[in-house]
Amino acid sequence: MTASVAAVALLAGGITYAAMQYASDGTDGGDDKAGGTASEPAADRTPAGEPSGSTGHASPSAAAADPSGAVEGVIAPEYLGVWEGVDKDDDGTTVAVRRITITQGNVGADVVTTFNSFDSALCSGSGELVSFDNLMVVETRVTGSIPDEKCSSGGRWTVRATGDSTLTWTDDDGKSTVLSKGSENSTPVPAEFLGTWESVATGGSPSPDTSTLVLRQGAYGEVVAEYVYDGPSYHCEDESTLVYANSRELRLGPQINTVAEPEDRCEDGNSRLVRMKGADGLTLTWVGSTDEDDAPATYRRKG
Repeated sequence: MTASVAAVALLAGGITYAAMQYASDGTDGGDDKAGGTASEPAADRTPAGEPSGSTGHASPSAAAADPSGAVEGVIAPEYLGVWEGVDKDDDGTTVAVRRITITQGNVGADVVTTFNSFDSALCSGSGELVSFDNLMVVETRVTGSIPDEKCSSGGRWTVRATGDSTLTWTDDDGKSTVLSKGSENSTPVPAEFLGTWESVATGGSPSPDTSTLVLRQGAYGEVVAEYVYDGPSYHCEDESTLVYANSRELRLGPQINTVAEPEDRCEDGNSRLVRMKGADGLTLTWVGSTDEDDAPATYRRKG
């Protein structure tokens, strides 16, 4: 990679992701935050009509109630629970990852919480029930945005159950996402990902830059990743929240800077994908990056 810091950042109504790109001095394949000017962020591919303008941490459970239907209401049982889906563009590239929880309630009540991950944003929101008959109509609003004020304005959505145990989630413009049944899990990160990891130099000569990643257990929407980037002239610390996890990979929300020394050397970044590489290695990939220098960074387990 060249010596540059690239910054990039989820949306209410589903799941949105963001990640931050850091580069070394070009002598290794590490994930260091070397000095330099920030590159342009990856283009936002946030679906129209999503909530925006609010600040605070995005969390899929911030306003979620018990989806079991213990509360009286008008929503049919087949709509209740946790639902997950992925938006893709025409060439099959993932645009958004969505996690939606529907709870029982009456018209005028908040019955939906949304968690949307995009390349450069993670957005959470709530939805008020407008009507329920043959299908469900909700009006959404943003309740959390990572980074702050990154998520776009709210809108009206329709939700319809299908015969194959899925839901179709459609915005005012007719864009739809097929949602499949998910589940609540307070410890979704597989054990093999947990621990402290350090970047691996792949160039021909050693680099003075170092990068360390700590992955901890946590629920969706909680901070599970902490990064430290050190070099002769900078020190940066960042964090990311969990978007989804399975046995193959983790998706993390936007990489948010928490410590910057000096201030102009560290910036926020896009979402990231973390994949295992053997028993004691993993790779970190920037979500949505088109920079050829942003190859996956390799880490090895420390200790």
